[in-house]
Amino acid sequence: MNQVPQHPVVIVGAGLAGLACAKRLSQNGVACTILEATDRVGGRVRTDHISGFTLDHGFQVLLTAYPACRELLDYEALNLQPFEPGALIRQNGEFRTLSDPWRRPSKTLATVTNPVGSLKDKLGIAKLRHTSKSGTLDELYHRDHSETLARLQRDGFSEKIINEFFRPFLSGVFLDETLSTSSRMLEFVFRMFAGGDIAVPAGGMADIPRQLADTLPRGTLRFQTSVQSIAQSTDATALHRVIATSRDSTNRDDAGDNQATQEFQCEHLVIATPSDGAARLLNRPDMKTEWSGTTNLYFASPQPLSSPALLMLRGDEPGPIQSATVLSNIAPAYAPKGRSLISVSVDSQDDPADGIEDEALTARVRKQLAQWFGPTAEHWELIRTYRVPYGLPKRDLDEVERDVQAASPGNGLYVIGDHRETPSIQGAMNSGLRAADAILAAKPAPLSTSH
Repeated sequence: MNQVPQHPVVIVGAGLAGLACAKRLSQNGVACTILEATDRVGGRVRTDHISGFTLDHGFQVLLTAYPACRELLDYEALNLQPFEPGALIRQNGEFRTLSDPWRRPSKTLATVTNPVGSLKDKLGIAKLRHTSKSGTLDELYHRDHSETLARLQRDGFSEKIINEFFRPFLSGVFLDETLSTSSRMLEFVFRMFAGGDIAVPAGGMADIPRQLADTLPRGTLRFQTSVQSIAQSTDATALHRVIATSRDSTNRDDAGDNQATQEFQCEHLVIATPSDGAARLLNRPDMKTEWSGTTNLYFASPQPLSSPALLMLRGDEPGPIQSATVLSNIAPAYAPKGRSLISVSVDSQDDPADGIEDEALTARVRKQLAQWFGPTAEHWELIRTYRVPYGLPKRDLDEVERDVQAASPGNGLYVIGDHRETPSIQGAMNSGLRAADAILAAKPAPLSTSH
């Protein structure tokens, strides 16, 4: 009889949460095995390289103030390319600059006197910034809260600044045009924006999970291994049983890919999948979450554009574009020399779910881009359209502290991911760190592995 391999820790999923958990464990001498159903790391953080262009799946950025990222990532090695702090806001047919006077003091007067919102609105932003930076993150997660829109109205912001700045800006962050997201997330985001840069790695957002994976011991990752079920061992060992099928796409027969069923036993089991996967594996339908989606279009200009390295918001202008940016002006390596890469985000509600109106949506986007950049924009090459229905899980942060702990404390089972904390890169990675700390506190035995 073949002996079933036993592992101190098995992690299901090689997204940011699973990789963060594995890195913390390996740094502390605890071996783990990551079972990943696909052939790559990163989960929803993906990057394609097409004809010299770097295309992230959806408009994704790294906020360098994220505590978990500061702890786990080597920013210098990622060669981060920062945005200018602030935004360009479309107003009366032209763009107005709303800068960050705390990060760019020389632009304080221009920001105060420009017509994007009243002086009261700008003082309100200063107050919101101060409030969001006070106290600890854990304390922020437990503050009284309301929907973001209600919070902004209660704080006295004008409808003009809400609709022309907060709505398009926060819609890109929350993927929620209604601003029904918890005001705790509003404060969390303002805290992170105030504490560091908005940036992308020079090689694309997928460099983040790749860097985490590269720090792990050889043999930690097992790709194309899909977990089918989990269960508790029936003997007295209290080990978890994981049944998975592995696929070898390099050795095919007439029936397709060769598949083999494997069993793993482990002392600690970490479920680091999206919420639907965790719900299925644990038979816990209550773990499913609602998701916000987005649609992202990438266009190529045949010549360099002189737009500032700022996020561009639609402001008072109707149309499908929520926000846009000339990404190659922020990260030159995102486009071939002499060309520009333009990223456009539209609200997923503006894009038919069946996808039959691709050309109509593209034509509407081109028309609006021509208003922003000039008539040549109507002829820019569309490189790729990404529909991301599972962009961010909807969370109100009511159960962050409980959720990032073990699913059932004491039995060595953990559920992690941004659906268990803040819907963000920080939330994903920090939930992984918390699970790792709980495992380390339990002092897992150094189990031997048999193959």
